[in-house]
Amino acid sequence: MRTYLVIIVIICCCSFNNYSQGQTVNSESTFKADTAQTQISVQRVEINVSGVSLKYDFKSNGSDIIGLVAPKIISDSTFNWGGMIAKTGDGGSSDQLVLDSWVSKKFGKLSTSLEVGRIINQLGDPWDCAGGRLSYGNFTAELYELTYHPIIGEKITGQDATYGWLAYHPQHAFVALGKSDHQYWGLLGTRNLQHFGEFAFVNYVPETGDFWFRSQTGFGEINQKFFCQDLYIEGTSYLVVPAFYYKHFSPICPKGTYALRLEGRRTGSLQNYEAMMGKRIGNDVVRLAAGVNSEYRADLRLAPSFELYKSFKTKSWESIIELRYDMLYKALSGYLIVRY
Repeated sequence: MRTYLVIIVIICCCSFNNYSQGQTVNSESTFKADTAQTQISVQRVEINVSGVSLKYDFKSNGSDIIGLVAPKIISDSTFNWGGMIAKTGDGGSSDQLVLDSWVSKKFGKLSTSLEVGRIINQLGDPWDCAGGRLSYGNFTAELYELTYHPIIGEKITGQDATYGWLAYHPQHAFVALGKSDHQYWGLLGTRNLQHFGEFAFVNYVPETGDFWFRSQTGFGEINQKFFCQDLYIEGTSYLVVPAFYYKHFSPICPKGTYALRLEGRRTGSLQNYEAMMGKRIGNDVVRLAAGVNSEYRADLRLAPSFELYKSFKTKSWESIIELRYDMLYKALSGYLIVRY
C-alpha cells in the first residue's frame, strides 16, 4: 500500500497548482528518533476537493488505510448524510474493505445520528457495525455494536464488542462515563470559563489492572477551541469508540498562557508518570514546556523532558511544528502539520 503515497504526492502537486479552484491539502507527519532507530511512524496526506476527501494514513507499525470520505453528500440546516469507502492493510490476505454511512437529523432541541458499516474480510465472514448518538439539552449518549459476523440473521453474543458513553454537560462542565469493550473511561472538563480550563480522563482495564490518566489545565488566556463541549464530545467518542483514522493529541504548550499536564500509565509491570508545565513566550513567539518523566518497574528512574510548539500562518498556508525530547529514553519525537 506504500505505493499509494507516490500517487497522492503527485495529486498534491496538481492540487497546489490549482489551489485557487478550492482544493485544500493537509499533510501530517509523526516522527521519532532514539538510540535504536529513526522513523516516520505515521504519515497522513489528505486532499479535499469540493467537499470530498481522499485520506491516506501510512503507519510503520500498523495497517495503512486509504479511503474516500464524503461527509456531506446531502446536507441542510437540520439533516446530513455522509459516507466513506476505505481499504486497510498492506496488500496481504488480511486486508479489509470498509463501507460506512451515517445520517444525522435535528428535531428542535433533539439531535440524532445513526451509522452503519460493513468490514469485508478476505479470510472470513464480514463484520458489521451499527450505532448512533442522541443529544438533548445537557445530555449526550452514544452506543455502538461491532459484530464479528453479519449483524442481520445472527445473534449478538458475548464475543462481540459493545462501545458506549453518556455525558452530562451543563453550562460550565462536562462529565462522561464510557465502556469500550472490556475497558472503562471517565472524563471531566470545564467550559465557558474565561481564564481557566481543565480536561482530564482516566482509563481502566479490570482484567489486567492497567490504567491511563491525563489531566490538562490551562491558565490565563486559555485555548477556547480546546476547552469546549464540541471537542470534549469528539474526544470522548474517539477514545471510547474505535476509529479507522487516527487523531493527534496536541501537547500541553498551546492550552493557555500557562499550562499544566499530569499523566500516568501502567502497562503490565511498567509504570510511567510525568508532570509538565508550559508557558507562552512573548506575543506567542513560541510555546515551551518542561517537566519530569519517570519510569518504575523494579527501580525508579527520573529524567527531565521538554516540549516546543510553534505555528506559522499566511493567507494561503499554515504549518505547525511540535517537538519533544525525553531524556529518560533519549528520544526526540515530533509532529509536523502543513496545510494549504
